[in-house]
Amino acid sequence: MWSCAVLSREDNEILVRVGPGTAMGNLMRRFWLPALLESELPDNDGTPVRIRLLGEDLVAFRDSLGRIGLLEEHCPHRRSSLALGANEDCGLRCLYHGWKFDVNGQCVDTPAEPEGATLAKAMRAKAYATHVAGGMIWAYMGPAEEKPPFPDFPWLSMTGGHSVPFKLLEDCNYAQAVEGTVDSAHAGVLHRENPWSQEAKYPHEKDLRPRLEIDYTNYGLRYCAIRNDEGLRHARVTQVVLPFWTFIPPDGGKAPAFRRDRRLVNAFVPRDDYSTWHIQWFFDDNFAIDVPHRIEEGGHWHDEHFRKLVNIDNWYNQDREAMKSSNFSGIKGIMTQDHAVSETQGRILDRTKEHLGRSDIAVVGWRRLMLRAARELAVNGSAPEAATTTLDWSRVTAETFTYPSEQGWRDVLPLPEELKPQTSSAA
Repeated sequence: MWSCAVLSREDNEILVRVGPGTAMGNLMRRFWLPALLESELPDNDGTPVRIRLLGEDLVAFRDSLGRIGLLEEHCPHRRSSLALGANEDCGLRCLYHGWKFDVNGQCVDTPAEPEGATLAKAMRAKAYATHVAGGMIWAYMGPAEEKPPFPDFPWLSMTGGHSVPFKLLEDCNYAQAVEGTVDSAHAGVLHRENPWSQEAKYPHEKDLRPRLEIDYTNYGLRYCAIRNDEGLRHARVTQVVLPFWTFIPPDGGKAPAFRRDRRLVNAFVPRDDYSTWHIQWFFDDNFAIDVPHRIEEGGHWHDEHFRKLVNIDNWYNQDREAMKSSNFSGIKGIMTQDHAVSETQGRILDRTKEHLGRSDIAVVGWRRLMLRAARELAVNGSAPEAATTTLDWSRVTAETFTYPSEQGWRDVLPLPEELKPQTSSAA
């Protein structure tokens, strides 16, 4: 019997804890993080937005000049929430005593202090660097002197509706959310369109035992799920970019035209140890993204706080009759299906109780890379290549293709030399 090693309790704790001062939290803070949709801050001097990232309560605001500030939510004076404050005249003014802070966290006014007092000049609120790209406001929460290059992913600069971001709250730890997409084997089961007893429709439904092969890279890893498809090999290559990105391959040549080259990228940004911001971009060079269709197909129904309307509280509206006739899971929406299996593992998965198999090879590879990166940062201060290297991200693509059985998938999609790791792999 073949099995991958499960994580120890110690390793699981390192993997899942992301708050200030934790090994994984320190690692996460070395990357640019997509934090909130640009549409959440539409107006200069508009309503501030509360946001929780990596266990920290923050407030974002757009000042009079359109600049984005991201500050610790609680005023450094008496710790009232700055999200209640007045956003005016290039600063956020606390309601309690009127202390005012600019986008860099500098206190610029203390109206309740004596005339000529110098307290304001010495006072700062914790502030994080921001960047706007791809319809998102991004944050860098690590040491200012170690700020990495911004990852210029190609879809961030696509215009005309060809790239659209979505955001939802997932009620579980980020790691099990990531692992749900570093898992090609589940697609033919969880996302099966027909009941189990009916004829399979797609290659991933017809061959439920893909062979997984991994390449380690300087940004994380890529893996290929290889299936049989009418005498050919069917390959789906997924990219897994540290710390929490998964690039999902398109549906390929047998899909309808509007879905054939459509790509999906996931970012699972830790909100805290127990919840995750699931951010997705759909993008396509040939077609503008059909947003209403995407909402319906994916299950992107949410309230004003980005909490799913179809969630664990209503047991994902699972339809047992549909399971017998039209939908194996009985749950509408691909994303909702993914969240259902991740969230019902518990808010934090106890990986010591797992029993892993061959289909979990890529999951194990990602865990090892993350644990190694966190430990190396803790021991010698070395941030991973994925955070510090300027890459040509157009060369990091997820693909679907078929090839003759006498060939290998790497013959079709070789790994460029410049993307190979400079240090030995963790796995």
